[in-house]
Amino acid sequence: MKQKILSFGSPRRAAPDRAKAAAANSQRRKRRRTGRQTLNYILILLAAAVVMVVLSLTVFFKIEKLEVTGTTKYAVQEIIDTSGVKIGDNLFCVSEKGVTRRLAEKYPYVEAVNLKRTFPPKLTIEITQAKVLGAVASDDGYVVIGQNGKILETGAQTLPEGTTAITGMYLSDHTVGRILGEISQKGEIVAPEEQFASSEETSSQKAASSSEDAKVDPKKLDKQRRERAATVEKDGYAMLKSLVDAVEETGFERITLVDFTDRLNMLLVYDNRVMIELGSQANLPYKLKFAQKVIEDELEPTFQGILDVSIDKEVWVDPCSIEQELQKRRLNAMKAAQEDSGEYRPPAKDSPELEVIPGSASSSKPASSEAQSSSASEPSSSFDPLEVIPNDDKEQPESSSQATSAEPQKADEQA
Repeated sequence: MKQKILSFGSPRRAAPDRAKAAAANSQRRKRRRTGRQTLNYILILLAAAVVMVVLSLTVFFKIEKLEVTGTTKYAVQEIIDTSGVKIGDNLFCVSEKGVTRRLAEKYPYVEAVNLKRTFPPKLTIEITQAKVLGAVASDDGYVVIGQNGKILETGAQTLPEGTTAITGMYLSDHTVGRILGEISQKGEIVAPEEQFASSEETSSQKAASSSEDAKVDPKKLDKQRRERAATVEKDGYAMLKSLVDAVEETGFERITLVDFTDRLNMLLVYDNRVMIELGSQANLPYKLKFAQKVIEDELEPTFQGILDVSIDKEVWVDPCSIEQELQKRRLNAMKAAQEDSGEYRPPAKDSPELEVIPGSASSSKPASSEAQSSSASEPSSSFDPLEVIPNDDKEQPESSSQATSAEPQKADEQA
């Protein structure tokens, strides 16, 4: 019986189905037509979008109304004029960065700007005003400092309403708009050791330093001096910020004066009558809460003097004149600055530096000199950084001796 073992050549193919081949060709043609139609639709949509964009930038969405919202000390029309935005400008072509830059450069109190676009086409400029941190007393007036560290105003002759006065804080440059701690590249600056020194002592210090450093590159010396000034200024701002944060945290109100003359013993003046010694920056919230409780529970409402809470878990009371204590601190700071420069000279007994501030409870005019009495009766034309405590309408003690003699008994009873 025969059996096939091998075969040569390809197997016979079946005849193609013509109906299936025609259906496949039809599907391919249909897919090509669909692809071309989709491409045409996309091109039409892109063209329409381009036309709409061109029309919106030239014809549609023109600003019909401008508004300014937010608390600001500047006039609305001034804000609009400085922003550079006008009626008829395109609503979506206004640059928020450009508006912010122009407003911040001219108006220091403008901290942030937000543009709000609504329909019918209206642009609203939302202004966030910088919050005031305090006003630093200087020879030319108050220098208002914002919480963002920017110098908001300079040369103010009166303390802004609701602002705490600050003494003893170092500022190298009073340029408006400058951020504290930034290095001043141009212009004159005040070195830290010159803050409490007189003009004669400052000029002598500069002459001595120039003679000693004659061989050193003056540009390098100036750069080092500016860097050191920026560092001291930044540290002072950080100290002030931490103190203000602690005051807000504890809800300690009616703070009228902050003094940083001695950085290891910060001072607060409460209600124009109680000077609170806080010591260093350590545990500020605890010290403020402690002082607040002592004032509310232990001291009389008419108490005037010093409350020392700088020592942990201890409190000391010393009835005295606040103005005289501030004067003593200033004289000590001047003495320290002079000793650092090697030019300390004890003031004469009749030196005006030893006179107490006008309006002090224990101040008295020398009867032996008519010139001194006349000068004391006339207001001083120069700004005195120590005259920062506003007059208190409350009744004052009849005499300083009575207040001083009565308060120690209260302190002993409390002890």
